[in-house]
Amino acid sequence: MIGQSRESAWRLLTEYTQSESLRKHAMAVESCMRAYAQKLARDQGLSSAAAAELEQKYSLTGLLHDFDYERFPTPEQHPFVGNKILGERGYPEDVRRAILSHADYTGVPRQTHMEKVLFACDELAGFITATALVKPSKSLAEVDAKSIRKKMKDKAFARSVLREDIVNGARDLGVDLDQHIAFCIDAMRTIASELGLSGAHTANVG
Repeated sequence: MIGQSRESAWRLLTEYTQSESLRKHAMAVESCMRAYAQKLARDQGLSSAAAAELEQKYSLTGLLHDFDYERFPTPEQHPFVGNKILGERGYPEDVRRAILSHADYTGVPRQTHMEKVLFACDELAGFITATALVKPSKSLAEVDAKSIRKKMKDKAFARSVLREDIVNGARDLGVDLDQHIAFCIDAMRTIASELGLSGAHTANVG
């Protein structure tokens, strides 16, 4: 079992990341990673103990993939500085390698399922969030794969999100793009309130 808890990972994230939006992005990617780990465990018929370990590893990888970005945002720094810190904190090599591999410029190829899932979910989670935030209710309940695909064609919308990474991520993971989008939306809906995307907080907005 991986030695680090979710609580210690959250402390590390919040130590280095003050931005609420970056923290929420970390949680969004974490939720998608967790869902894919659960699916893999079911598909492989893993024991409950093995499934729990897999879920924890995927979840923490998603939660911490950008933890160093706010303080160390340049390609020379992120995610290399974070990788060093994670090593000092005792995080396993496969978690650190997955985080390195999510940035193409590191030159670390994505080989494992966990590495491919992180890349496939990272930009997409950000795009799903951006799409939900422009809905009248600011709710994930109003977002589906069709609305995401439509927004992806609008080059002026969320232009910092790399559409090709979303497309290539699903392809490299070996999943249909629409199914991948729907899967991640469903995963993020499980923590919609924590992400501020449940719609409840906008009820009194004029």
